[in-house]
Amino acid sequence: MVKHGFFVLLSLLIGALTATPSRAQPADPLDLAAGAVVLSFTTQYDKGQWSALSLIDGTPKTGWSSAKGRAVPVTFVIELARTYTLDSLTIDNSTAQERKYPGISARGLTVHAATEGPNGPWTPVLTAEAAQGKRTTLPLPAGTRARWLKIDVTSNWGHGAYTEIMEIEATGTPVGPAPAARSVEGVYATNYNLMLVRQDGDQVTGCYDWDHGALNGTTDGRVIRFEWREDGPQIGTAIMVLSERGNVLNGLWYEGGALKGIWYGPRAKPGRRPKCSPPRQGALAQSLERTGEAIIYGIRFDLDSARVRPDSARTLGQILKLLQNRQDLRLTIEGHTDSTGAASYNRALSERRARAVVAWLTAHGTAAGRLQAVGMGESVPVADNATPQGRALNRRVALKTQ
Repeated sequence: MVKHGFFVLLSLLIGALTATPSRAQPADPLDLAAGAVVLSFTTQYDKGQWSALSLIDGTPKTGWSSAKGRAVPVTFVIELARTYTLDSLTIDNSTAQERKYPGISARGLTVHAATEGPNGPWTPVLTAEAAQGKRTTLPLPAGTRARWLKIDVTSNWGHGAYTEIMEIEATGTPVGPAPAARSVEGVYATNYNLMLVRQDGDQVTGCYDWDHGALNGTTDGRVIRFEWREDGPQIGTAIMVLSERGNVLNGLWYEGGALKGIWYGPRAKPGRRPKCSPPRQGALAQSLERTGEAIIYGIRFDLDSARVRPDSARTLGQILKLLQNRQDLRLTIEGHTDSTGAASYNRALSERRARAVVAWLTAHGTAAGRLQAVGMGESVPVADNATPQGRALNRRVALKTQ
């Protein structure tokens, strides 16, 4: 599926079960998968590959560019999922188009931090230079605390029309308890038209006005992971993050295992409603009916364990209800992981976890003969494994009709 022309180029460039990964990955507080959101920016080249959102998409293969003639100054405000004590900030210019446009890399930087709100008060924490065409890791003053960062680009390396940054990263440690989960329910005016999101516990369902789109997934109250489906049928996955004030969505969408583009938008004005309606029989039932398979997020396990965590009950209950309503239905439960760790280990762990799902369903009244457990490990990714958000989407359950 190509929703806009620039996604063809983007796909060429990029081109577990829901659980804690079996091998922990260091979290980048400025990555979208960690809950970061680009709240504002003063300029961007387009609304796709060269947008401000590409600064936190987990890969320097895509990045931000200013609009023509607006090289500097530029300001970004980025919100973190929670307050962090930050140790360093990295500006990645390593894949900027220096050969084609010499001097396009960002150079002068001023960074401010805030803990009270996205409008400050701001504390200056860094004034420095980023290297031309390279990655630059800049240490921050000891004890730098931030929930919001304001990054001002004051100069580049000499290009008169454009400035580029391919990725911004950070290292740090969370401070205090995580913010309480909140509802992501509502209507959003996204770049793929109006989208309705409904929430029941940690489960999300909805629809959007693009090729009769429907979605089904899970949320922690900030990060939303879901499977999307459109006419065709066309199927993919997406990860989106809702800002603290609930007014901005940042997201990325995948199809065929590859990152295809960004998916974003503000909360819609009161009274605006999409033309679409969520599937009457539920998105899970619709997915199985239309294609014979469905992706499930929301079944959670302890680290390196096949023990189903109690907070998985609502998701498992959805599958159980479907089996109770369709006594003729037989399902294969597939476990999928990301590529972290050895392939043989991942396959064995995913099979144990798939069997644990089958055990839960049979313990709640489903005949064992209606279910089969298969461990796929990392062999069938639905997103790239090179980025945190791609790995998060690859850790999943897939249901398939027999």
